[in-house]
Amino acid sequence: MYLSQALHRALQQFPDRPMTVCGNRIRTTREVADRVARLAGAFRGLGVKSGDRVGMLALNSDRYHEYLYATWWAGGVVNPLNTRWAPAEVGYALSDSGAEVLLVDDAFAPLAPRLLELCPRLRTLIHCGDGPTPDGMLSYEQLIAGSGPAQDARRGGDEIAALLYTGGTTGLPKGVMATHRSLTASLFGSVLVDEAVERGGTTLLTAPIFHVAALLAWASQNLVGGTLVFLPSFTPEGFLEAVQRHRVTTTLLVPVMVQAVCEHPEFDAWDTSSLEAIIYGGAGSPRSLLDRAMTAFPGARFTQGYGQTETGVLTMLVPGDHVAAGARLDSVGRATPSVELAVVGPDGRELKTGEVGEIVTRGDHVMRGYWEKPELTSQVLRDGWMHTGDAGRLDEDGYLYVVDRIKDMVITGGENVYSAEVENALASHPAVASCAVIGVADARWGERVHAVVVRKPDQSVTAEELRDHTKNLIAGYKAPRSVEFVDVLPRSAAGKILKRELRDARTAPPAH
Repeated sequence: MYLSQALHRALQQFPDRPMTVCGNRIRTTREVADRVARLAGAFRGLGVKSGDRVGMLALNSDRYHEYLYATWWAGGVVNPLNTRWAPAEVGYALSDSGAEVLLVDDAFAPLAPRLLELCPRLRTLIHCGDGPTPDGMLSYEQLIAGSGPAQDARRGGDEIAALLYTGGTTGLPKGVMATHRSLTASLFGSVLVDEAVERGGTTLLTAPIFHVAALLAWASQNLVGGTLVFLPSFTPEGFLEAVQRHRVTTTLLVPVMVQAVCEHPEFDAWDTSSLEAIIYGGAGSPRSLLDRAMTAFPGARFTQGYGQTETGVLTMLVPGDHVAAGARLDSVGRATPSVELAVVGPDGRELKTGEVGEIVTRGDHVMRGYWEKPELTSQVLRDGWMHTGDAGRLDEDGYLYVVDRIKDMVITGGENVYSAEVENALASHPAVASCAVIGVADARWGERVHAVVVRKPDQSVTAEELRDHTKNLIAGYKAPRSVEFVDVLPRSAAGKILKRELRDARTAPPAH
């Protein structure tokens, strides 16, 4: 299968149904399909060939929708970039992917000169915002207006569909090669088991589309037919207004968004009765928050999803599991129909029910590998399995419980943060002798990034100074939200910092 197939089906079956809504701009499937074909023609005119990467650095919009389809239509590979990254991180990902064409909206157009410096291969910038097109860029709308429609390349199967950059344990982002097959396998598996996406319904996309969860939520509504409403970024007021105005039936939220909506002082003034399904995931969700959300949205079915950029959706805790409640609300659900899942020990052997080990998976949903990183790929794709780096256990009915993160990843507000990235930034400060970064429980963020720091003798530095220092090197959300200073870090006989001891000794120190 090829991912643009859903647009062909929608054009055939409901051409005049509204397909995209962005602010006051509403476009039918027929209009979208024509624009996609013309944008694909423009891409080809700019030299985009089969397998070429086309980057996107922008907030959610209907043009993001068109970019995804048009890139596949032209035979290219989408390269959506994390809008919360620092320019150096974006530049690294663009250079690593070899993208020569980049789309930017009004919010990120000012970064263009810096990105051109960082990425010598970047030759074409397309402005896809609503404001005036900056000098040196091409106008998105003029490209569409001036290009003839192209034929769909229909690349599919094991060819790369998306290069999705995620944080790396080495401190550098790595490109996940998601194929048409892997994304559609994950897509079909989740749609088969889930009751979230309504046929002919309306999905509100407020989580950023560069995240695989939001990308799959977008693709799910496209698959079954319906309307997509785009919010550039999340605010509680914007979310509530969009739900009421557009009679939204489905949405994807991370727990920090759920909390912000439920705590909004004017929540009861908005009509949210149209919401039939809420998908959540991406961070630890306290039971109290879930109970509050289910009370706030009594007419909505709740579904939790668990997965990774490398695998798409692995498990789902479906609405019936939420009604039954009990201990299974602490799980992340069961494997979807397209997923084979197991828990293995250090020797790779499958463990018995209830035993904790590494979560592994295999099937068509698994990525091809990391872009131009064969050694790193071989570390996670081995013995026929994708090794997730997460530790968990399975119960007698196949429900998965995630109990730890082998790779020391922290999930804060739905964003993945690898401790090595933060530690590298902290260690570059002249007053830091050594440091360790862990995740600690946080009522608002699920987890927050917490740094334990040893100062150099006769050196002085404050927590706020360290936060400011790291923000100059990495994205702001990766900077430690709390910092504590100690005289010594616990280490093993081999000199490795014992992070488990650090975690066990801390609950939730106050954020600075």
